[in-house]
Amino acid sequence: MARAAIELPRAMERNIREANDLMEVSREQLEVMRRQADQALEQAERMNELLARVVRLTEPLERAQRSGEYVGERLKRALFGPEEEGERVAIDAEIVVEETAEPVEAPEGRDETEAER
Repeated sequence: MARAAIELPRAMERNIREANDLMEVSREQLEVMRRQADQALEQAERMNELLARVVRLTEPLERAQRSGEYVGERLKRALFGPEEEGERVAIDAEIVVEETAEPVEAPEGRDETEAER
């Protein structure tokens, strides 16, 4: 019993030292993790800024594309009218192409065709 009473303060001192050492290691690890988290946040902020730049740069392109589509649609309507009329115009255009592709007959008394002249 006397021996245990003598060893108890030494054991407690050793346990306290070990706990302090573990706490110091934990503090160091937490500091490393804090630095890594700060670096990750800085990188995320840089990525966010770059993404915002890309979005700002693409906005004029998107507007131009929408304007081009709008102008193209308006031009198509101006040239061909509504959708149904556009189909009718396309059929008429095919007929005109077919008619002009037919060979031309030579007038009487001539043996050569239009293409030969």
